[in-house]
Amino acid sequence: MTTPSLIWLIGLFAAALSSAAPLQVAALHPLMADLARQVGGERVTVVNLVGEGGNPHRFEPRPGDLKQMQASALVLAAGKGLEPYLNRLKDTLHEVSVIEVGRSIPSLMIAKDGEAATEGSSAAGTPDPHWWHGVDNMRRAARVVALALADKDPAGRGIYLGNAQAYGARLELLQRWAHGELAKVPRGQRKLVTAHQAFAYFAREFDFTLIAVAGLNDEQNNTPQALAMTLAAVRLSGVKAIFPESNTNAKVLQSIATATATTLATPLIADGNGSGKDAGFEGMLRHNVQAITQALAAP
Repeated sequence: MTTPSLIWLIGLFAAALSSAAPLQVAALHPLMADLARQVGGERVTVVNLVGEGGNPHRFEPRPGDLKQMQASALVLAAGKGLEPYLNRLKDTLHEVSVIEVGRSIPSLMIAKDGEAATEGSSAAGTPDPHWWHGVDNMRRAARVVALALADKDPAGRGIYLGNAQAYGARLELLQRWAHGELAKVPRGQRKLVTAHQAFAYFAREFDFTLIAVAGLNDEQNNTPQALAMTLAAVRLSGVKAIFPESNTNAKVLQSIATATATTLATPLIADGNGSGKDAGFEGMLRHNVQAITQALAAP
C-alpha cells in the first residue's frame, strides 16, 4: 500500500470519528437539561422531556418520553424524591443509566410543621428536593454530570471536566453578583415570604429568613385557622412584599397581600422553568435576585 493511500485511510478514519453521533442525554428536569448542555457541550444532544417553562413537579413520563429515554445513554433526574415515578422508571429502563444528580448533595430537610431543618436533625422530616437554589450545589452538580458523561464517553472525559470547571467559575462570578445585589436589602427586610417551601437553599446561602405561606398547595388545607395564622405571620414579619411563583395561581397570595397591606411582587422562578432569558440556572438566579432586590431594597 502506498504512503498516500495510508494517509488517506487515516484521514478517512479520523473524519468518521469526528462525525460520530453525539451522546444523547434525556433530562427529567429543566435544570438537569441545562447542566447537561453546559457540561456536555457539542459532544451531547440533550432532550428536555419537561420542556422549557414546564413544571417538573407535574411531569409524568408518557410512552413517547420512554422511547426518548430508551434511545439515550443517560437519563438525568434531580433526585431527593422529586420524581416519585423514578423507581418504576429504573425498572423499565434496564440498559439506560438513570442518574440522580442531587443524591450526593447535602439535604435540607422539611419537618412535619413545614419548617426547614438540617439533615440529621431530630426535627427533620423529608428532604427538601429544591437543592438547585444553591449556587454551590449547582457547581457540585456540574461535576456529578461530568463524571456521568465521562463514564459513557471516556474519550470526552477531559472536555466534560473542563466544561464543568469553567461553568463553576462562571457561577462563582454570578454568586458574587447576587451577594452584591442582595446586600441592598436592609437586614430587617431579609425575609422571603413565598407560596410554599421551595427556597430554603436560597435562603440559607444568601442569609434570608424563609416564611412559607401555609395552605397554598392543592395538597394542603386552606382552613380559616391556617389563613389567620398566615396573616398574623406576614404582619409580624414586617415585610413589604410577598412573592408568588411563576406559572402558578396567585389569587390567594393576592388576598393575603391585600389583607396585610403588602405588595404582591414579581413572581419568583422556583423550579428552573423560566423561559427565554430566564431559562436555565443562571437565568433563574438573575431573575429571582432582581425580583427580590426590586421588591425589598430601600426605599
